[in-house]
Amino acid sequence: MPVHTIILMAAVGVQGLGVDGDTCADPIAVDEGITSYDTTNHTDSEYDLYSECTLMGGLHKDIWFSYHARNEGVVTLSTCDPDSFDTSIIVYQATDAGCDGLEYLACSGDAAGNSDCQPYHSVVEFPAQPDCQYLIRVGGWQEDSFGSGMLTLNNNDQDIPQYCPTDVNEDQVTNVMDILAIISQWGTCEDCPEDLDEDGQVGVNDLLQVIAGWGPCPLQGSWEVLINSPVAPFLHHDSIDVIGDTIWICNVSGEIWKSTDAGDSWLLVANQPGTSFRTISFSDELHGFVGNLGPGSWIGHTTDTNPLYVTDDGGLTWTAVPLSAIDGPIPDGICGIQAVDADTIHGAGRYAGEAYFVSSTDGGATWVSRDLNDSYWTLVDIHFETPLRGYITGSNLQGRASLVYTEDGGVTWVTRKTNQSGHYWKMGFASDLFGYAVCSGGYDIDKWIQTYDGGATWTERSFTDGFHANGIGFLNDQVGWIGGYPSHTLQTWNGGETWEPIQIDLVYGDVINKFLKVSEDEMYAVGNRVYRYSPYSPGRQDRPTEPAFDNDRCSIKAITRGTSSTITYTVPEDGHVVMNVFIFGGLLHDRPVDEFHRAGTYSLELDTPDDAPELYASIQTGDYRKWTKFVRLPE
Repeated sequence: MPVHTIILMAAVGVQGLGVDGDTCADPIAVDEGITSYDTTNHTDSEYDLYSECTLMGGLHKDIWFSYHARNEGVVTLSTCDPDSFDTSIIVYQATDAGCDGLEYLACSGDAAGNSDCQPYHSVVEFPAQPDCQYLIRVGGWQEDSFGSGMLTLNNNDQDIPQYCPTDVNEDQVTNVMDILAIISQWGTCEDCPEDLDEDGQVGVNDLLQVIAGWGPCPLQGSWEVLINSPVAPFLHHDSIDVIGDTIWICNVSGEIWKSTDAGDSWLLVANQPGTSFRTISFSDELHGFVGNLGPGSWIGHTTDTNPLYVTDDGGLTWTAVPLSAIDGPIPDGICGIQAVDADTIHGAGRYAGEAYFVSSTDGGATWVSRDLNDSYWTLVDIHFETPLRGYITGSNLQGRASLVYTEDGGVTWVTRKTNQSGHYWKMGFASDLFGYAVCSGGYDIDKWIQTYDGGATWTERSFTDGFHANGIGFLNDQVGWIGGYPSHTLQTWNGGETWEPIQIDLVYGDVINKFLKVSEDEMYAVGNRVYRYSPYSPGRQDRPTEPAFDNDRCSIKAITRGTSSTITYTVPEDGHVVMNVFIFGGLLHDRPVDEFHRAGTYSLELDTPDDAPELYASIQTGDYRKWTKFVRLPE
């Protein structure tokens, strides 16, 4: 078993005695930069080892640090040191309870391999708030894991990022004004923005870079939370469609919501607890279509056997498509649906088994269903360029991710791309030529694919390790995002050459399942809430700010030993509590808790198999939402 170090961040309590940094009460203050340490003479702290990350150790001979954040930003912690032992990271924020109130924030087991670091070093990133206090705890995987190391801390300011170095005057466009700025600084210039090639001289090379970068900068906007949007009952809302100022979202808890004022207010237009609404699409402001997962999928509480619903009043009322209106085998469920035009609607499903393709050419009055189970095991997302030409993501009978294509409206299909991930999940096109899809699960979990020739050829790319992707969306061929688990979002501004973590929703986390491009400079996304990306403008500062709400008052943690698991959870206020225990690809336990609780801390025991992959638990009560990954410890 590899050696690991664990870093915990928690609240600072009273001052302790003994070796500096040996206890939570006696941390060593750190700031941005590198701090050296040695754990040889340290003792073990008696603190819960809980975290959401795999490959975490036993926190032997741990050392504590404190960090006071002076500005809002994304803090990156790293234990990279080629002469040190292996590392992992957990993050907590300080509370008034001091060392008795450790509140989990983020974690990292093993970071991606880096030849400049020791094997199994760790890197963790989390959003920091101004004037907030954090603690850092470093320990070893086993009793003989100790010694010297280095902790590197960076806090990257969350102001508008400069992804366009040739935009010298930062007006989001590279043009003649930037040329004039270069000329005005001609000559020797140390650490100035006009020195684009950083050679200490502003000259011809810098001028050539400006000319090469001519035009609008690729990233000209930012994400915002639509703060009045409903919080997802389970892990996230599942699908979204937008026409003008009207927005519709749906989720597997049987809800459909509608906004007619660009997300300022919302109306619950459907609430069917036995239905798992997975995908939604509208052909115009009145006519819409939604797919239901059906019983036997990964949502255990689904009882509704109707795979399709339609509306002709803008989503205020929904009617199940009669099974008699479906010519062919009845699909078990629908995961992806698209209204291509007023007459043509295509759908596919479902994830977690059984592959069917459905079509309507009369606006949803009648449907044709085709059984594709001889070639594919699961179908997920759908994208059609015309009524005849389109794609479906999913996996084949060998369990390999498959992107399949049709030119005849779904009568025949060919595989355009496959790999060793569990399946391709979401996909889309940002233009006629540039398309993309993302992998989910399996050996190639860190891959995404792209096309620059309208789908004739597809190229596989990597994004990052340790991220379970769901949604993917691009504004153009340079700017894009990947959403999933953990709760932050990955962003690229250079066509996927590099990805960086951002967090849009600091209250609930993002957990984005679907991105939707609505114009050349505007995107929507749906996850724990609804999010909008739009250009920077002075008017954005006038929008309402996030209301004060402490979601950390609610907590849940799950520890597995052998075949038994203990879930401990805190209910902050009297109310109805719903808990789901699940694995990606299927619920292990549907809902062990679905009842009224008084405020307080509770625990329950569950039987869990040894081989359960990526076991998670979520809790919802009132406005509080939390989820966690089970931590497996030795028996």
